[in-house]
Amino acid sequence: MRTALLTILLLATASLPVWASADPEAIAVLDREHLWLKAIATRNAALLGTILAENFVHINYRGEIAYREQELANVVKPKPDAHVTTEQTVDFAGNGTAVVHGLDTVSQRGKMILRLRYTDVYVKLRGRWMALSAQETRIAP
Repeated sequence: MRTALLTILLLATASLPVWASADPEAIAVLDREHLWLKAIATRNAALLGTILAENFVHINYRGEIAYREQELANVVKPKPDAHVTTEQTVDFAGNGTAVVHGLDTVSQRGKMILRLRYTDVYVKLRGRWMALSAQETRIAP
């Protein structure tokens, strides 16, 4: 298993930095992470639909399960929170599978309300990294 460690700060509206020395596949996966946050921030179900695989499953920090169609329906609902992801690592398990671990800090009106350790699993389908699974664990502030 090869590992590419990239610690970056991704704001939902920021552009993805270019890391000249980083693995191009790791950059491609993190670009998908960035687009995912952008889709959430802009409530863009069409964009989110290009990121989530048909059989996508999300287990949130409360242990609730949501499938792709639920995620697409929920993303358009207004949410007063902002997400900042840090401490991201990308691990590759063979050809076509990537696992992202990171920290998501959620705030409302500038005040931190939640910190989540997360794992996102991507598979490469038809040449594009697609999110297959996401799981979050709440941690102390």
